Amino acid sequence: MGDRERFKVDVLKKALKTQRTEALNRENDLQNHLSGLWKKADRERKMLMGQVSELKNEVARKGVAKTLFNDVTSKLSDLKTTVSNIKDGSPSSDRGLWSFEDDEGSSLGVAASSSDHSSSGGRVDGSGESAVRGRVRSLEAKVSAQQQEIAGLQGQLSQREAAVSRLELRNAALTASLEEKEHQIQTMESRIARLKQRLKEANSYSPKPKSVADAVRGGYALEALGLTPAPPSSGWHLDGEEDSPLVPGLDEFKERLRDETAAPLLGMVESFVTAFVHKKPKLGDYAMVHHFLGAMENPFRSHRLWREADDDDVAETIDALEAFILGDEKVNASVMQSMEVAHAEQDHLLSRRLWCLQFIQPQHLDVKKVHATHPALPLARKMVTRITQVRSPQEKLECIFRAARIIFRMLNEPSSSSSGRAQPASADDFLPLFILTVLKAQPQHLCAHLEFIATFRRPSQLAGERHYYLVQLQTAVAFIEHMDGAAVSMEVEEFDEKLREREQLWERRGGKGG
Repeated sequence: MGDRERFKVDVLKKALKTQRTEALNRENDLQNHLSGLWKKADRERKMLMGQVSELKNEVARKGVAKTLFNDVTSKLSDLKTTVSNIKDGSPSSDRGLWSFEDDEGSSLGVAASSSDHSSSGGRVDGSGESAVRGRVRSLEAKVSAQQQEIAGLQGQLSQREAAVSRLELRNAALTASLEEKEHQIQTMESRIARLKQRLKEANSYSPKPKSVADAVRGGYALEALGLTPAPPSSGWHLDGEEDSPLVPGLDEFKERLRDETAAPLLGMVESFVTAFVHKKPKLGDYAMVHHFLGAMENPFRSHRLWREADDDDVAETIDALEAFILGDEKVNASVMQSMEVAHAEQDHLLSRRLWCLQFIQPQHLDVKKVHATHPALPLARKMVTRITQVRSPQEKLECIFRAARIIFRMLNEPSSSSSGRAQPASADDFLPLFILTVLKAQPQHLCAHLEFIATFRRPSQLAGERHYYLVQLQTAVAFIEHMDGAAVSMEVEEFDEKLREREQLWERRGGKGG
């Protein structure tokens, strides 16, 4: 995500925060205003109660009829209930606080009051009764006005609540948008991390792909590759780079396959692995794997977890899928058993040859002492030995590549010559040191593993630098198989004698080294 997108996200965050703050402030103001109205209504109630008490006293003094007095008392009770309802926020009656009409709609007129008063033996003053009714109606009008004002405030509060709900919905939408942006940022950061890893792997000490292609076409003219001298040794062989993952993205690929949405993809892969193992795969079944890997490209590309992946990411995913399938314990055991049976005799002869040629020293292959004693050389031997320990073809090919890269970095370090300058590495430097590395590593079943790489690795990926180094390893094996005294810096008679002694010792040990 660029700076412009980040700026937009920050603006949205600030706007959302401001709107929420304003809504909360308005809601607090409204609550305070409503609380003030409750207090005002309570004061009005107390005032009305006082006025009603005065009316009671006045009516009592003027001898109002008992019936009218009871009616006023009843209406006073209604007034208390109404005021209490106002304080609780309950809706008022459609008839107001009270009405001087009874349930049948008859009026509590002066005549009725007079009749009741006559029956009680008293006489009502008409003007006093009218004053009481007027004051009661005035009180009713005040309370009704308070009810209307409270109803209006409740309507405003409902509007505010609706506005807050809209803000919350907008907040949720903005939050979802921010989460999506954060997901995009994480995706881009992951891609950047993978690109950095690729750049780290393709460091300046290794030949450029175009130069390697030229070298493959024209022989081993590595002196024309234009390798730049490496800086003086500063412990680069101790950085643990050889222990980094051999298949980039394999762990991430497995993590994605565990996602619930990737269940259909995982089901297809597991079904293929089950069927492939049931078939007891052999050397000639490589086409099944290649076909399945090609058929799975579109399903992965269209899945939402890989929807933003570019061509390099998809290629990396298919590479991880290849490692996932061929790295399966049962699949690998079945294939490698078939490979080892097919190459049993060749591997036996190579193992015998490697053991018998252990008398070969660096000087016999014209390897400089500074390279033969370099602390990084054991790392190169470790990577060659690891070829037969890992399972998938790209892991094995990566071991070859890393072993060769370590040797190139050694060769391009400034030597301790009088000139103090590093000479560009050539085939005359690289191949002997690579042969010495393989010879001292003594990898087992190497022919079967090389055939496995060449057969099961996808043809589209068996190219470039890694393919070049695979050819170099095959060349080193062929050299070892046919090595004689004329091919090394040693007297032919001495070579033949030492080789014969080692071969006799091999036979005495029953065809086992040690």
